[in-house]
Amino acid sequence: MLPDLHVKISSDAKLDVHSLLVSQDMMNKLDLTDKQAITLQFGQSRFTMHVAADALLSSENLKINPAIIAKTGIQSNMPYAIINHKHIIRIGPYIGIAANLKPDRSKPFGMQSFFIRQLIEQAQSMGAVCFAFSMKDLDLIKAQVRGFTCHNNVWVKGLYPLPDVIYPRCNSEFNRYSVRQSLQKMGVRYFNPPGIGKWGTYKTLIQNSRLVKYLPDTRLINSFSDLNEMLNKYHHVYMKPITGSQGKNIIKVSQSVRPKSYEYQYHINQRQISEKAGSLQELERKLRSFMGTKRYLVQQQINLLRKDGCIMDLRVMTQKNRNGNWMVTGDAFRIGKSGSITSNISGGGSVGDVQTLLNHYFDKTQVREIMNDIDFLALETARTLETRLGPTGELGIDIGVDQHGKIWLIEANLKPARKIFSLMKDNESRLLSVRRPIEYSIYLAGF
Repeated sequence: MLPDLHVKISSDAKLDVHSLLVSQDMMNKLDLTDKQAITLQFGQSRFTMHVAADALLSSENLKINPAIIAKTGIQSNMPYAIINHKHIIRIGPYIGIAANLKPDRSKPFGMQSFFIRQLIEQAQSMGAVCFAFSMKDLDLIKAQVRGFTCHNNVWVKGLYPLPDVIYPRCNSEFNRYSVRQSLQKMGVRYFNPPGIGKWGTYKTLIQNSRLVKYLPDTRLINSFSDLNEMLNKYHHVYMKPITGSQGKNIIKVSQSVRPKSYEYQYHINQRQISEKAGSLQELERKLRSFMGTKRYLVQQQINLLRKDGCIMDLRVMTQKNRNGNWMVTGDAFRIGKSGSITSNISGGGSVGDVQTLLNHYFDKTQVREIMNDIDFLALETARTLETRLGPTGELGIDIGVDQHGKIWLIEANLKPARKIFSLMKDNESRLLSVRRPIEYSIYLAGF
């Protein structure tokens, strides 16, 4: 459904709280009649109104009582999308960005403040109401939320109804089943579902016959005998916590045959630890203190392409567009820092252009085939995971290319960062990666 038109909404204290004042032109466009009873909806807040025509109003304006303005976060100078369906006039849509609040007025959402401000600006340009909020500002009983929006680069706090769509950008109680269920029962849609972890992801993808050849051999570690079996088979493996991101708590383990011994590496506090163990029992004893109570999986090591001895893989940003279809927004190689067992940017890695780097290792025909395979794998992974997760708006897909040009799926992330585009100075992809979440949220909201 596309918005019928855009309107500006102003307040008039003389109006009854149930009166909606519109121009005759607006009445015609929305197929309304004088004194008609309608429902005026802002996010999840609904008001019973009676339409009244005003010959002096310009065609793109509405007037309502200021008491309603105060509850809806509407700004008088902003144009908003408006649709009329079965006597329900909807303004917006309302998009709420769930984020972690920080005690800094200039950056209320910490390092994400710039990204959130860009989201709000994109939403405003498309006629949507967009604000960011934290869990503590959500009031399910009153069905309202105190959130921040941005006007002229200034953060402004206001009162809003529950939104049409929530875009979760935090690891908080927003992903608790009970909170999600309550909000969804009240009509709120979620941009992205909660994650299912690396093991859940693997079990979902392995059921798709088109993806099997791209998946590294992976097992859940129930005991260290599972690790031992994988080491006997591949000699070099990665141990990964089934939850977590940014390459944290990953362990690389290698096995030497004669004499049988083990080497392992991991990062802690930006420092790489490299040690040895003479037996599987010693290896388990040494690693358990680092692993803690986390569940781990074990995965065969992929002989990834390297640049100057540093491992590298691709981050592919896949997102839904305005029509709810999966698209590749952009990609880049992530190059690990010297000696690192991962390629993560957060661990000190850098980035590189995909085609430029592939051209160093393969001929043009093979590069074209690899790039086509990368797009297929990214989009097929997104579509497959969505069948398990439910409606999903974006995924960061990590893909490896080995020394022979074969591609492998490494991981899928529900909260992908945009830093690769900034580091690549790819402003076009960066802005598209910001615009698409708003477009899909508008689509989700039914506008």
